[in-house]
Amino acid sequence: MKPYHFYVAFNPLFNVDQTYLTQAHEFHHSLKEKKKQDPSAHMYWGKIQISEHSEALNVSNFDNVVKENNELELSTHIYITDYQHLWVGKVTDVVSEIPDPENTLSFYHQKKVQVWFKLKDFDLITNHAGETLAYLNQMYVDNEYYNYKINKMTPFSNGIRFPMIVQDRSCARYFSQNGLLALRVLKENSSVTISGEGIKMSDIMQSFVIPEANFKLIPEGVRSQIIQAEILLLEAQTQMKKDRAKLEQAILTYLKCLEILLNETFIDHLKREEGHRIYASKDSSPKFIRSSLNKDKSTLVRLKDCNSYFNLSQIKMLIDTPFFFPHTTLDYVFRTRKTFWEYCRLELRSTLKNESLIELRNLLAKPGEVKANDRELLLVRNVLLGVGGRGVFNELIEAYFEISTSKFKIA
Repeated sequence: MKPYHFYVAFNPLFNVDQTYLTQAHEFHHSLKEKKKQDPSAHMYWGKIQISEHSEALNVSNFDNVVKENNELELSTHIYITDYQHLWVGKVTDVVSEIPDPENTLSFYHQKKVQVWFKLKDFDLITNHAGETLAYLNQMYVDNEYYNYKINKMTPFSNGIRFPMIVQDRSCARYFSQNGLLALRVLKENSSVTISGEGIKMSDIMQSFVIPEANFKLIPEGVRSQIIQAEILLLEAQTQMKKDRAKLEQAILTYLKCLEILLNETFIDHLKREEGHRIYASKDSSPKFIRSSLNKDKSTLVRLKDCNSYFNLSQIKMLIDTPFFFPHTTLDYVFRTRKTFWEYCRLELRSTLKNESLIELRNLLAKPGEVKANDRELLLVRNVLLGVGGRGVFNELIEAYFEISTSKFKIA
């Protein structure tokens, strides 16, 4: 059923200008100010490329949708959501390269954008998570651009790639052709400035960065800590003046989650395979002992009996030196988890080194000694959770449980 429209989700936690609640709020304000000066003004909403390895987007399909709707004398909508707010924009063109960069948000600066939607009007439909879900349930996919069908859109619609070409059962017409007076962006909309009922933080986590199936495989204690870190980050950035202490606490919590998750996977497997033959120092921050020969056994504990977590430095040390223990190699120890071991050696190892996560984790544990700026700290969150990429948590879980990444595509 035509007309076709576009649908895209964005992450409100990755907002550059903290003057606005989200980048969509900033977009609305910017277009409104431009329209006051020039009724023919426009702005571009972009879809950022997640990975340099992502398959190229077929922009011509989106361009065809606009042309076909124009022939029907119907507006083309783009529905934009963070699963609490639902925005609608009037699309007049779709392009691969933006011709006038001044007509978009600074948010997109130095980011790889796959496709740009030229918008002549823009408005907030609802700021209530429950209502947003109801609207999304009216959207579906049953058209020639996909070889599958989706009955309704939800925050957990797995396997889709944004932006989507969708249909709308409600057949709502949000924009008229009656000139300046009909522009929705110039009309007062109290929902833009009033906070509505939000989605649960755990739902945000599963929707934006960690697929639901992956999230369930993460140990409960780590899940709760990740959610707590997100809450801290949200609180740190919602004030007029950023709360540096909460920001640092949030990033430290993310890094502790990585540490715990590696203990629950990497170290746990090592315990099961060699726990009776490997020794560690008997203290709150244990260190691996290369050989227990000529050592005072009263100061050591067998790995299988060690209840303390190993820090990132000790874990990286083993990943760097597979032949650390004289009686075995980690290549042999992880012979039944080859996918996981390859991930640790080829990807996790370089991440721990290049992102300086270990050094930062140690600095954050000592208040007053962190020299990294806010953007560098937020980059840690992005690397771990997967904003702009798959993320360490996702990759670690998928490698450990040998989950096909093709089943979980993060848009």
